[in-house]
Amino acid sequence: MNSSGFKMNQSEIPVVPMPTILIVDDSLSYLAALLDRLERHGFMIVLAQTAAEGLMRAEFAEPDLILLDVVMPGIDGFEACRRLKAGKATKDIPVIFMTGLTDPKQKVTGFDAGGVDYITKPFQIEEVLARINTHLALRRANRELQDMVATLDKARADLMRNERLAGLGAMVAGIAHELNTPIGNSLMASTTFEMQTDEIGKHLELEGGITRKEFEHYIKNAQLSVDILSRNLHRAADIVTNFKQVAVDQTSSQRRSFLLAEVVAGNVLTLQPTIKRTPFVIQQRIPVDLMMESYPGPIGQVITNLINNAILHGYEGRTAGLIDISASLSGHGLVSLSVEDHGAGIKKEDLSRIFDPFFTTKLGVGGSGLGLNIVHNIVTEILGGAIDVVSELGGGTRFTLTLPMLAPTR
Repeated sequence: MNSSGFKMNQSEIPVVPMPTILIVDDSLSYLAALLDRLERHGFMIVLAQTAAEGLMRAEFAEPDLILLDVVMPGIDGFEACRRLKAGKATKDIPVIFMTGLTDPKQKVTGFDAGGVDYITKPFQIEEVLARINTHLALRRANRELQDMVATLDKARADLMRNERLAGLGAMVAGIAHELNTPIGNSLMASTTFEMQTDEIGKHLELEGGITRKEFEHYIKNAQLSVDILSRNLHRAADIVTNFKQVAVDQTSSQRRSFLLAEVVAGNVLTLQPTIKRTPFVIQQRIPVDLMMESYPGPIGQVITNLINNAILHGYEGRTAGLIDISASLSGHGLVSLSVEDHGAGIKKEDLSRIFDPFFTTKLGVGGSGLGLNIVHNIVTEILGGAIDVVSELGGGTRFTLTLPMLAPTR
């Protein structure tokens, strides 16, 4: 009986599935020991004695994590891992290698094959549990991130008329994509450094000391690991700072001083998940010292809309193309900012109407006719500038913004 006075039905009790771990090892003693200890800690265990059997069981059991022996008859652990990473159903399963090998080159081979960690035999069960729990937590976090991106992608499709929210959805997807590499590199370096430290600690504890050569080798590897960590974490921090600034600009539309090249580059970066699925290239030619006092959020929204317009309309049905973004400082404190493609172009009779609300050549097939109208309104009403278009059917389109370096206050 619970505190509210009624008995909970059996069907109402939340069921939390046990994590499934596949253990692949040709040693029956290791399999038995791990089976016994890990089942006590609430894991569902699947066993395999050969790499071939392990690959088959991974396909059908869909484990949450794989403990994979390196040295096995027939297919070794490294090749098995490569095959797992090549399989659609198994490519995202984290693989922890189990090995008695201590050669750093072998460990590099394992990471190159797609492994996420190493456990050196003989091992303590506490170490195995710690590493398993760490990587299960990372996989859960990664799944949650993927679910978040999928949800945001759906939100983007549902909210196409709301340009700001659609842009924020793309931004979240962009930062998730761009952070993947530096975070992955940092995790690899920290895991390697942890293993090296464990090894040197065991030498000190079991052998009573280490040689000068061993210590110098450890210091050299430590410096390399710290360097990798520093460079990749700085890169991740720079990416976060950039996206944070773009997000603030787009949601607040605040006026501030900024370098135009940095604002344009930041907004182009948020489009990378979209652009990388296309055969098109974006080229930026903007003086690095061109400073403006204006509204970077609306400028970014204009750039995003014009790039999307070039991809969706200018290069529709094409297999290659260049989008060129250029800027220069003209007289009287005006900035000329152009977005040009070499695509299909616009019919002469449509040129005078493209900025009209609801004008579209794709009515009924996904076009709202508001994209360029929004661009026109932002340029003229917020940025205090003008927009012009030059186009020739079959010869591409160039949109040119003429903006004051010092935007009018609102």
